[in-house]
Amino acid sequence: MRKSICTVFLLLSLAWLPSIGTAAEITDPELARLEQIFNQLESNTSALVKDLEISKTDLQTARLKLEEYQKELAALQTELLTLRHESQKVRINLQTAQNSLEKARQSLEQLEKEMRRERRRLKFERSVLLLAAGYLAIK
Repeated sequence: MRKSICTVFLLLSLAWLPSIGTAAEITDPELARLEQIFNQLESNTSALVKDLEISKTDLQTARLKLEEYQKELAALQTELLTLRHESQKVRINLQTAQNSLEKARQSLEQLEKEMRRERRRLKFERSVLLLAAGYLAIK
C-alpha cells in the first residue's frame, strides 16, 4: 500500500513538473530531483503513518478514560440522588422533631400557667384559712 501511495505521489509530482518532452528525454538533474521528491514523499508518508498510529493510540486511551469518567459520573450521580433522598428524610425528621419540641414548649408553658394559678389559689386559700383561724382565735 505504501508503494502505491508513493507511486501516486510520484505521478502527481510528475504532473506538476513542466513538460519539456517525453519521459525518455528526462535529464539527469531532473531524474535526481524526482528521486529527491520521491524520497521526501516516502519520508513524509512514513511520518504521517507513524503520527496516525500515535493518534489512534491516543484516541483509544482517551476513549477508555472517557468511559471511566462516565462510569464515575454515573456512580456520583447515583450517590447524589441517594444523598438527596436521605437529606429529604433528615429534613422531614428534623421538621417532626421541631414540631414535637414546639408542642413540648407549649405544654410546658401551659403547665407553668396552671402551676401559677394553683399557687395563687393555694395562697388565697391559706390566707382565707389564716384569717378564719385568726378570727376564731380572737373570738
